[in-house]
Amino acid sequence: MRIILFTGKGGVGKTTLSAATGAYLSELGRKVLVVSVDPAHSLSDVLEEDAGPEPVKIFRNFYAQEIDVYYSIEKFWGVLKEYLKSLLRWQGIDEILAEEMSVLPGMEEVSAFLWINSHVEKGEFDVIIVDSAPTGETLRFLSLPDAASWWVTKILPLQRKLMKFIRPAAKMVSSMPLPEEQTYDALEDLFRQVYNLYYLLQNPEVSSVRLVVNPEKMVIKETEKAFTYLHLFGFPVDAVFLNKVAPEDSPFYEVQKKYIERIKTSFEPTPVFVVPQFYEEVLGYEKLKELGKLLYKEEAPDKIFYTDKPFEIVENEKTYVLRLTLKEASEDKIEVYQKGEDLILKIGNLKKHFFLPRVLLNKEITGAVVKEGNLLEITFK
Repeated sequence: MRIILFTGKGGVGKTTLSAATGAYLSELGRKVLVVSVDPAHSLSDVLEEDAGPEPVKIFRNFYAQEIDVYYSIEKFWGVLKEYLKSLLRWQGIDEILAEEMSVLPGMEEVSAFLWINSHVEKGEFDVIIVDSAPTGETLRFLSLPDAASWWVTKILPLQRKLMKFIRPAAKMVSSMPLPEEQTYDALEDLFRQVYNLYYLLQNPEVSSVRLVVNPEKMVIKETEKAFTYLHLFGFPVDAVFLNKVAPEDSPFYEVQKKYIERIKTSFEPTPVFVVPQFYEEVLGYEKLKELGKLLYKEEAPDKIFYTDKPFEIVENEKTYVLRLTLKEASEDKIEVYQKGEDLILKIGNLKKHFFLPRVLLNKEITGAVVKEGNLLEITFK
């Protein structure tokens, strides 16, 4: 079983690359499901076939699914949602508003991703490819396992025990609906599914995140940020797809050139796949399959392209050490300086940009040293 998650800024081409990867994999004999969890669905448009809220067979062993938010909430949050609705109605809110207000913030994103866990448990597919939401929403999703763990281990057991004592007395003095045992069961099961999903997405033998970026300044900045935080949260990034690259003899290439170089150096040693700019839409299974062949050449798309950590941050009392793996490192040729959220390394004529996490933003660089294995250690205090 493999899970491959494509993410990137809106409009960079995640859906097309997800579908192309899936189409080519299906030609290689894998049973593939491409799942769109992006609220702005365009998977059906790219495939020129209707994908539904459940997996739909598109061609041979290629399936597609566009997550329907309300369908998914009923499937995964049904019991909890009904309790919230009854609570809102008790407060005098009419049925229509209660229905809308019972969808809590985060329900949509969690419900969409819980489909992945459901498909893994059923074991029907060899590869699940996730056409994810834009990076900002994907990154917000990263804090959920810690919250889930806190609720499951600390709050829910306490509330559940307390409710057993107060429920009989409370029903005598108030008509307010109180959570029943089945509500707590549903909530605990939901949190456990979220936790299990994160275990899957953080397992480098099962899952890979692939970042899609265009040679544009604002897109690059957001992608560098995503790259840093995905690794900090333990989500393995095995490739970066540089999409919409103009031909070298085009005047547009001269505009893109400096951004292409920045992308290749910023994400090294993670492999960067260069995807050319197409001047006609890539639509339908056959064209997507051909794009997949062009992207991966002789490689199988479900191969794990990179497994090492490109960086790590180690804390030692009040000192932090950022360890960056470089392709080639020579101590007398490297300059290190900080500019806002960027750490900039000058290596000869090239610059490598690294997005700094919050913990290092207000720290001062006190030293940098190159060690064996092209490992650069930068000390912050």
